[in-house]
Order: sequence, then structure tokens, then C-alpha cells
Amino acid sequence: MARIKPEYVIKRLAGAVFTLWVALTINFLLPRVMGGNPADYIASQVAMGSQEYANVLKIQFGLDKSIIEQYLLYLINLLHGNLGISFSIFPVPVSMIIIRAIPWTLLIVITSTLISFAIAWVLGTLAALKQGKIFDQLVVGASFYIQSTPYFFVGMLILMGLGFYLGWFPIAHSMPSGINPGTPWYKLIGPISYHAFLPVLSLIVVSLAGRMVMMRSNILQIFSEDYITLAQAKGLKRSKILMKYALRNALLPSFTGLMLSLGSAVGGAITTELIFAYPGIGLTIMNAILNHDYPLIQGCFAIIAFCVVAMNLIADMIYPLLDPRVNLN
Repeated sequence: MARIKPEYVIKRLAGAVFTLWVALTINFLLPRVMGGNPADYIASQVAMGSQEYANVLKIQFGLDKSIIEQYLLYLINLLHGNLGISFSIFPVPVSMIIIRAIPWTLLIVITSTLISFAIAWVLGTLAALKQGKIFDQLVVGASFYIQSTPYFFVGMLILMGLGFYLGWFPIAHSMPSGINPGTPWYKLIGPISYHAFLPVLSLIVVSLAGRMVMMRSNILQIFSEDYITLAQAKGLKRSKILMKYALRNALLPSFTGLMLSLGSAVGGAITTELIFAYPGIGLTIMNAILNHDYPLIQGCFAIIAFCVVAMNLIADMIYPLLDPRVNLN
């Protein structure tokens, strides 16, 4: 097992901090280059476009300050864990809105990611072992067909087929309406799972193909290596070679993909949440963009950036322990 050097850790930490700073800076600039002004937008909605009301809002939101002052205040607030106050749902803190939305996103994205990787590893391995046979041809053919189909089309087919026409599953929301707030959590598991089934299924279908083909390619590449050929020449069974030598090395590239997928899980799937009207972070971001809600946009993307960078860093720390061949310089 490789020993991680302090220099390696420091270099990766410095890279992670720099990447996070760049992401947060872009996060600050993007809402401001979209055009429009939150104060003018809100004034047009609630005060018939009153300029006096818009000016009051600009002062209240801090939009009367220069862009440099806003940027420095933004960074200082982030260092203190303060994501600001939502413009569109004033004066609700952004952190409270995100805390309410994140669990729903994590539920469908992490569940679909783990299930998708597990199925992909199994089917990809079986396809590689049966290379050229009917099963392999079916797996590869179906994978390329699914990959060429836009996600929104797959999601709409699942929604219309299983939800609308057959009526087997609900077509919107995360829970049935009218549930008593005091209902014990264990009684909510069934309804929540029932409403999450279609979003999870759609994410599994569209992500499974690429991961399955990758696993198949990894297995085939490993079986072409010299040490596998030597093991076969020694008379070792194919199943033993697969479990003891090939599978671990074939899983290493997929491990990176899994960590990246988990890191971006907080970002959710905006298209998924829009199609199924699911109240996660993706739908929250879309509503914030439509309402020019700078703090909410910044808060959501800041959380996403932090999670992606953190999972990348964790992967960098773990990968050398899994693969001693990795250069730790």
C-alpha cells in the first residue's frame, strides 16, 4: 500500500483551495452578467415598477455598492458561513432554503448513482466475459441507443408512460398533499419512496449506459495485459483471474467517476426536477434564476462547488491507497 507524503497532501489542498476560489468568483460574477436587476424586477412585481421602491430595495440588498465592495462582502460572508438573505423570499436566509431542498436532491441523485454504478459494474463485467455473444451485443447496442437519446425525452417517456397513462406512480411532487406535519418519519418512507421512484428510474436509465460501456472496456483492456495472459497460461480459472486480478484494476477508473458523481450530487439534476416537479436544489436554482435572486443562486452554486472540490480532494487522497502505481509527487 502506498504511503501518502505530506508534500502530496499540501499540493492537493492548495490546488483544491485555488479551484474553489476560482469557482466561487465565477459564481459571484455569473448572476450579474445575466442582465436585469433584482430590485427593478421585484418592484415591477409588487409596486408597479416604482423607481423609488426599486432604489430602496437596492440599498437594502446592498446593490448600491460597487462591484468590488459586493465581491469582498460576498467572500467575507462565505468565510463566516453566511450565504445571505434571499431577495425573492425576503427575509428568509438562503441557508434555510437550501437546507430544505438538499435532502430531496440527495435522495434521488445518490440513490440513482449508487444503483446505476452497481448495475453497470455487473452488466459491464458480464458483457466483457461474453464478448461477441448475444448478451454482449444487446448490452452494447442498448447502451449506444440510450446514450444517443436526450435525457428530457427519456424522462418524459417515463413520466407519460408509467405516471400519466398507466397511473402506476405520481407524476409530481415529493410527497402526497395534505400530510400531517406531525406524522412520524417511518410512516413517510413509503410515500416518499413512491414519489421518488420515477425520478430515480429516469436517472438510472440515462446514466447506466455510459458506465456500463466503460466497465466493459476496462475489463477487456485488463484481460489484454501481460500479467493476465500469464495467469491464463498457468491454468488459473477465468473466474479466479477476474475476482483476484482483473476486477480490482477495472474498478479503479470507475471509482473516480463514482466520487465525481457523488460530489455533483448536491447539484442535483435540474432537468429531472423540472420534468417531475421535484422540490430539490435544481428546481430551487431554476426559480432563483428566473427571479434574479443573486444570494440564492450564489448560495446554491457555492454549496455545489464546495462538494465537488471536496469529493475530488477525497478521491485524490484515497486513490493512491487503492493503486500503488499512482505518482505521489
